[in-house]
Amino acid sequence: MLKYDRIYILPSGFGYAFCFTAILILIGAINYQLSLAYLFAFTLLGLGHAVLLRTFRNLLKLRLQLFDAPAVFAGEVASFPLHISHHSSLSRHALIFQFSNQNKVILNTLEQEAELAIPLLSHERGWLLAPALHLSSFYPVGWCHAWSYLNSPARCIIWPSPENDPPPWLTENNQGNSTGRSEEDFAGLRPYQTGDSLRRIAWKQAAHSESLPVKFFDSQGAASQIFSWEQLAGMDTEARLSRLCAWILVAQQMGTPFGLSLPGVHIAPALGESHQINCLNALALFDEQAPHSAGAGPS
Repeated sequence: MLKYDRIYILPSGFGYAFCFTAILILIGAINYQLSLAYLFAFTLLGLGHAVLLRTFRNLLKLRLQLFDAPAVFAGEVASFPLHISHHSSLSRHALIFQFSNQNKVILNTLEQEAELAIPLLSHERGWLLAPALHLSSFYPVGWCHAWSYLNSPARCIIWPSPENDPPPWLTENNQGNSTGRSEEDFAGLRPYQTGDSLRRIAWKQAAHSESLPVKFFDSQGAASQIFSWEQLAGMDTEARLSRLCAWILVAQQMGTPFGLSLPGVHIAPALGESHQINCLNALALFDEQAPHSAGAGPS
């Protein structure tokens, strides 16, 4: 909860000009002994003081809770859920929330409580710790700027950015077939990917489409696939993780059971969203110097 000692307030640029004008009028009133000038000067000073208190009160006793953000890929924007509330009878207005150098989120009116998503751009895989959240307000007239900070342990796991248009993976018999599956049960069509066999292209449908549709088949009877760190020898660490990430996404989309083998980490072949998340978390937290367990990270 924001208490008195956690809120900072100063005049804005216009506020400084307002104060300077009021003081200048007061000096003139003292110099020339003008009663109306005294009245005008003290009215302005009183009005400025009332605005300062109202701006300060707009942030006072707000309760802020920042939670962990859902996982995203490197380079995407993580959205940290923020719960904001208060128990006062007065509504709060024009609240501005922002991580450093990130996009602002403005809450125009807060009656009792609200939920917001605060954006934070990710850059590298691994844990992204939420920096201090800056809360500010210029309400009601912009003469004063009140602000405070929220330090939170909230974090977000960042998966490696998947490689664009990855080459097909090798099956156990070293065939360059990206599906590695039986052709007994037709399952549908998908867009053409580099490395797909020409005999799998649906030529009849291609005649009526701007892209090349490719046949894919049900995973029943299809061989499971282990995506191994060792089969990508010669590539640097981040490039390997990027390709493994892309293969995991493709395999999950196509229904091919897949597993993951990293130094110190082995995840058995399976399918499903939780399995995919477990594999992506292993990639995100991979460290060649200090291998971790496959179950690390949130789901």
